[in-house]
Amino acid sequence: MSNKLLNGKNEISNIVGIEIKDDQAFLFIRNNDKVISQIIPLKYWLLASKEYPKFTKLKGNLHYNYGRQFNTKEEYYSIKSKLRDKDHFVIYDFKSSLMAKDGYTYYKGMVPEELHKLSFDLETTGIDLNDDSKVLIISATFKPGKNPAIKKIFPHDEYNSQGELIEAFCDWVRKMDPDILLGHNVNSYDIPYLAHCAAMDSVQLNLGRDGSELETNRYESKFRKDSTQFYHYKKHKIFGREIIDTMFLAIKYDIGRKYVSYGLKQIIKQEGLEKEGRVFYDASKIRFNYHKPEEWSKIKEYCKDDSDDALALFDLMAPSLFYLTQSIPKPFQSMVESASGSQLNSLMVRAYIQDGHSIPKASEQVDYEGAISLGNPGIFYNCWKVDVASLYPSIMIQYGLYDEKKDPQGYFKQMVETFTNERLKNKKLAKTSKYHDDLQNAQKIIINSAYGFLGSVGLNFNYPKGAAFVTEKGREILNKALDWAKGLDFDIVNADTDSITVCRKNQKYIVEQERVELLTDLNNQFPDKISWEDDGYYETIIVSKAKNYVLWDGKKLKIKGSSLRDPKKELALQEFIQRIIQTIIDKKYDYLNIYEEYVKEIAKISDIKRWVSKKTITDKVLEGDRLNETKVKDAIEGSEYREGDKIYVYYDKEDKLKLVEHFDGNYRVDRLLKKLYMTSVIFENIIDKSIFTNYSLKRNQEKLKELIK
Repeated sequence: MSNKLLNGKNEISNIVGIEIKDDQAFLFIRNNDKVISQIIPLKYWLLASKEYPKFTKLKGNLHYNYGRQFNTKEEYYSIKSKLRDKDHFVIYDFKSSLMAKDGYTYYKGMVPEELHKLSFDLETTGIDLNDDSKVLIISATFKPGKNPAIKKIFPHDEYNSQGELIEAFCDWVRKMDPDILLGHNVNSYDIPYLAHCAAMDSVQLNLGRDGSELETNRYESKFRKDSTQFYHYKKHKIFGREIIDTMFLAIKYDIGRKYVSYGLKQIIKQEGLEKEGRVFYDASKIRFNYHKPEEWSKIKEYCKDDSDDALALFDLMAPSLFYLTQSIPKPFQSMVESASGSQLNSLMVRAYIQDGHSIPKASEQVDYEGAISLGNPGIFYNCWKVDVASLYPSIMIQYGLYDEKKDPQGYFKQMVETFTNERLKNKKLAKTSKYHDDLQNAQKIIINSAYGFLGSVGLNFNYPKGAAFVTEKGREILNKALDWAKGLDFDIVNADTDSITVCRKNQKYIVEQERVELLTDLNNQFPDKISWEDDGYYETIIVSKAKNYVLWDGKKLKIKGSSLRDPKKELALQEFIQRIIQTIIDKKYDYLNIYEEYVKEIAKISDIKRWVSKKTITDKVLEGDRLNETKVKDAIEGSEYREGDKIYVYYDKEDKLKLVEHFDGNYRVDRLLKKLYMTSVIFENIIDKSIFTNYSLKRNQEKLKELIK
C-alpha cells in the first residue's frame, strides 16, 4: 500500500488544525512550542452522475464520473443549488472536502504528547438554561506538549460579573493557545451553559486562534452510544482548535462496555486515575454551599484539580484515534464524533478523488444471515477456548475480497491487507513500546471496522454482498471447527462468531502438549490466512445461555452478558449474582442458603441503600404524563433535584416512589422479593429453579413467615 493511499498524497507534517475562511484554507502547523499558519488557495468541488456545463469527465466509469472545481463558495453554492434535485455528490464539511481532494491529514510525524491541550470544567448553579443560570467557577489545566502543566481557576467572586469571568477565561485560552480544548460532556453541557451565560451578559466566547467567536450548529447531531441509544447534541466549532468531548471519547474507547457509567468520576475511579492526595467535595452540593465562606474555600481547593480528570482520560484514550487520524481525511474532532464506517469511506473516496477518478454510488441494503452464537447451558470444568485471529479481516484477505465494479483499483483489498500486515509488525513490538501499542490499536480499529463498513447503508464504497460473503465463510469456518471438535469426542461448551470452547466428556484436564498438537491439527483443516489460536484454559465455565457466561481460569473471573452483568440492577441483586457464581466456582453449590439470606434481609431492611434503583431526571420525565414519569415527579417534589440529576428511589407500601434519603422503614417487601426471585431465574438453565420459592406470591406468605421468624 502506497503512502498516498495510506496517508494521502500531501506530505506536510505536524498539521494540528485546518480552517476555511474567505475562500482560503489555513493550515496550522506545530513547530515545537509555536504554531505557524500557512495559507493555501481553496478549490471547492462537486461530482455529478451526468455531464453539465464546465464539468470535466473523470477517469473510469463509476457512477459519479463528472466533476467541477470552484474558486468561490458563492459559485459552489450556486451550482449546488441548481443540482439540488439532481444526482450529485459532495462532502459537506469543507475541511474534510479539502483533505480528501488534496491529501492533507492531521498529525503526520507527531506523537500525542506533542499536542498542546487545555482541559476545562464548570461548576454552576444547575443545568437548566434560564435567567438564574450562573457559572460559579471554571477550572482549567493547560498541558503544553511535554512541558509541565499550568493550572488556573476562575472563581465568580473574583470578578465583577459573569461576563467579566467568561472573558477572562477566553483571554487565558487564547494566551495559552492550545491545539485542543477538551472536557467531559462539554458538547451537551459545559459549552451550551457557558454560551448561555455569556449571552446573558452580552459577551462572546472568543476562543478562536484568530480571536473569533465559538460557533454552534443550528441543527442537532446524533452520537451513537450503542445500537439503540444516541446522544443528541449540537456541534461546536472553534477556529484553529479541535473540541474533544472525553465522554464521547470514552464511549469509543469502551469497546468491551466495562464502564458502569460514562460519568467522569466513575471512569476515573475504574481506571485507577484518581490523583493521590487531592481534595474531594460532593459536586452535587456545590450549588447549595458556594455562598458559605468556609465551604467556598473547600470548593475552590477541589476545583484546582478538577480539570485534570478529563485530561487524564484524554491521555489514556486518545492515542489510537490520534494515530488513526494520520490516515483518515477528517479533523480530529470529527474522528471522535463520527462513526468508523464513514471514516473508512472517506479514506476510499480520497483514494479515488486524488487520482482524478470517478467514485461509485452507495449500494442498497441487503439482508443476510449473521454469525453463529450458541451456548450449552451448564457448569463445565477444564475447558479450552480457541479463536481465529481477526476472523473477518482474515476472510477478506484469504479470498481477496473487494467489489470489482465499485472499486476497480482494489483499494479496499490493499487497505485491509496493509493495515493487517502493519499491525502484526507493531503488535510484536507493542509489549515493550507504548508507541507501537498505540499504533497497532489504531490499525486494529480500521481492520475491525472493515466488515461493518461493507454492510453499512449510505456509504459510497459499501459492499453488502461482500459482507454477506464474509459472514457465510465465517459460519462455514466455525461449523467446520465444531465438527472437528465433535469428531474428537469433545463436548461443545460455547461458540460465538470466531471462537469455540470445548471440554472432555468426563471434564478431565487437557494437558498443554496435547493442546499444542490439537491446535496444529485444527489449523491443518484451514487455509493459511485462517489461523486458530489458543485463547485460554479455564478451570470452570458457567453458561446460562448464549452470549451469557462466566470464565474462571483459577486467577481471574470474567463475566460476560447483559443478564449476568447488569449495572442497572440494585447493588444487593448484583451481589446476589456474584455470590451464586462464586459458590459454583468454589464447588459448594450453596444456592438455597444464599437465596434465603437475601429473602431474610428483604423482610427486615433497616437501610434501604442496597435495594434502591437509580434513575436520571430527564426532560422527558419532567414533561411526561405516563405513570412511571409522574411517580418520579412526585418523588422529587419539594426537593432540590432538577433535570440531569441522578436519584436513588424505592417503593413504599402505598406503591409510591420515594427518595432514598426519605426512607422511614416503609417499603414494598413483595416488590423486592419478586425482583430477587426473577434474578434467581437468570440461572434457571443450570440450577433447578424449583428450589427457589417466590415469596412475593400470596400463597407463599406462610412459608415466608416461617423462614423469617
